[in-house]
Amino acid sequence: MERAVKFKNLLAYGVGDMYGGGSFFIISTLFLFFLTEIAGMHPVHAGTVIFVGKLWDAVSDPLMGYISDRMRSRHGRRRLFFLIGMVPVGISFAILWLPINLAGAFQLIWYLFAYILFSTVFTMMMVPYSALSAEMTTDYGVRNRLSGTRMIFSQLSALISGVVPMLIIDRFPMEQGYMIMGIVFGIFYMLPWIFVYRGTWELAYQPPAQESFAQFYRRFLSILRNRSFRIHIGMYISSYSAMDIMMALFIYYITYYMQMQHLYSVFLGTLVLTQIACLPLYVKLCNIIGQGRAYIVGLSLWAAGMLLLLTLAPGTPLGLILPIIVLTGAGLSAGVMIPWAMLPPVTDVDELMTTQRRAGIYSGMMTLIRKTVQALTIFIVGVALSRIGFVSGAQTQLPETLDNLRLLFVFAPLAFIALGHILAWRFKITPGTHKVMMDEITRLKAGGCREEVDEETRRVCESVTGVVYSNLYRG
Repeated sequence: MERAVKFKNLLAYGVGDMYGGGSFFIISTLFLFFLTEIAGMHPVHAGTVIFVGKLWDAVSDPLMGYISDRMRSRHGRRRLFFLIGMVPVGISFAILWLPINLAGAFQLIWYLFAYILFSTVFTMMMVPYSALSAEMTTDYGVRNRLSGTRMIFSQLSALISGVVPMLIIDRFPMEQGYMIMGIVFGIFYMLPWIFVYRGTWELAYQPPAQESFAQFYRRFLSILRNRSFRIHIGMYISSYSAMDIMMALFIYYITYYMQMQHLYSVFLGTLVLTQIACLPLYVKLCNIIGQGRAYIVGLSLWAAGMLLLLTLAPGTPLGLILPIIVLTGAGLSAGVMIPWAMLPPVTDVDELMTTQRRAGIYSGMMTLIRKTVQALTIFIVGVALSRIGFVSGAQTQLPETLDNLRLLFVFAPLAFIALGHILAWRFKITPGTHKVMMDEITRLKAGGCREEVDEETRRVCESVTGVVYSNLYRG
């Protein structure tokens, strides 16, 4: 008999993503600015810190999945890492924000070390955490509630992490403010893991078949055969690249172009609150017109908001700025939420192809791509700032630099928004096609004959998988 997942267990599980949603948000919005303006690094070197650090994730993310799958302990194979990593969560986040003034390469090495440490701890916690919801229960509906609760806490943490850091930083001298902010949020991200550990559990499991890491890695990469997943990943990369670029440049845009740094927390809070408020709307829209079409609606709103930002200038009244930010946040909500909502039906496509449920592998791939994309986009932003003549630490920038900053802030995200819009038209999973696919999986599970498939079902199955029907459901 499975244990009942009560409301307190939903909360205990969901609170873990305070770390995942919040720490990424702070790094996206403030870390590049901290490296260039507080630590005094060249923009290219600052981007290199994040880019090189994320190359490590290409190995560490699948390696962590491999290790946690084979872990044996009285605490479970996933929950053990919550105990091991609880204190390192706080330490690794805090040291990112220490203003270390070293000469040349030594400073680069220090921040590389700090960022790789943070990234390693993040992987150690979040890969087992992402797999845990599937191992607390086998009930499909309960799993959805666990994931939904996690998303609520993630977005709540993003809101807190978007507004509070600058309130802390502004109360102290700049270097001291970032250091105190890092300590406060290190503790904030550390404490929830006590509740995650105490309020969750793992079902009994059969030890996985022995395989080498090389074999595991090949199995990990096999998910790229799934056509729907390839399109899904393209949409995911597009929207998250647009978001990362926009968030990385947001503080530069507000500080130097708009000259409204004192309103940064107001603007960012408005953006995130709108994003959270629109989540239920997009859930309903996905159920009515499908995830791909809902994604297109959201990205269209986002693009409109970005274009309207071109009309703003220093001195624009707050009453004109806030509606544009609200429109942008309404579209951004779809770009952030819908790619994760797509993951369950994409793994259903994998079951149609392989007969297996491999949600953990797909989740691991998305975690890996998420961190890699963030590193690459922030590196590109660092290079772009250098190319437009931005001078780190300068109180003012040249007029042409400010104009180019405005164009970069608007059109770089728009390029990725346009790519995501194009890809979304190719995503074939809708409420209707998903039902056809699931009915066919049920029929084949029950021993149904392949030759008896009707033509419409054959067409749907081939369109979502990208595989000839005769080669489906063969392991």
